[in-house]
Amino acid sequence: MKQILLAIAGLLLAACRQNEPIAYPEEGAVYFFEQESSGYGTMLHAAEKNFSFTVLGDAVTEAEAKVNVQLLGKVVDKDRVFRARVVPDSTTAVEGAHYRLQDGLLRAGEYQSYLPVTLYRAPDLKQAAANIYLEIVPTDDLSVGLERGRRFMLRVGDFYMKPASWTMFVDQYFGAYCDNKYKFIISVLGITEFNMTRGNVPPVEGSYTPPQMQGFQYALVNAYAEYRKTNPPIWVDDNADVKTEIKFTM
Repeated sequence: MKQILLAIAGLLLAACRQNEPIAYPEEGAVYFFEQESSGYGTMLHAAEKNFSFTVLGDAVTEAEAKVNVQLLGKVVDKDRVFRARVVPDSTTAVEGAHYRLQDGLLRAGEYQSYLPVTLYRAPDLKQAAANIYLEIVPTDDLSVGLERGRRFMLRVGDFYMKPASWTMFVDQYFGAYCDNKYKFIISVLGITEFNMTRGNVPPVEGSYTPPQMQGFQYALVNAYAEYRKTNPPIWVDDNADVKTEIKFTM
């Protein structure tokens, strides 16, 4: 009986420790706070995202990627600097050729900001994506926040790449992702990201309600039917031995 009571006490102590509040550093800390939609308002922590020069058009040779960060601690009445370093053994991108890191700025009174990363459209990005593995490091203003948000992978390429906003819930409207389908969608809708929002209320800019997604789906079905009147099929994989034509779920 004594052993049972000790075991129960141990479990209760562990549970209490798990429910202990997060220790907020007095000086404040930041961590990467990228999220991806699981559909209908539920957001999940994202550890990586893709950046494609192709969706920006041929004229763009330099762009800025923004990796979101969140404050852990209290807001203050002054701007604060934060920064990241590149983790060498997990990074294939070359500084100066593919990217340039910049300091981030957390504005006075704000909880959220972003780390700016300048990206360059190097010729080799057409063949393979370059990985930039980022890690938050302490500055005089801000320390490192949550462990799960300490590192983030930014992947840059010059070909069509699946956006983080394309989740299984987007599949319900457009069908499974493939590069050729994504290219056709952009040509019809002029949209590259498909963040979804809960219900039918007007969403924030850049996110869409289920009825809006249904409208996109209807437009794509009609556009592809019109396209096929005078054009050959668009394949899921041009190099597959057995080719499958793209379709939009209805």
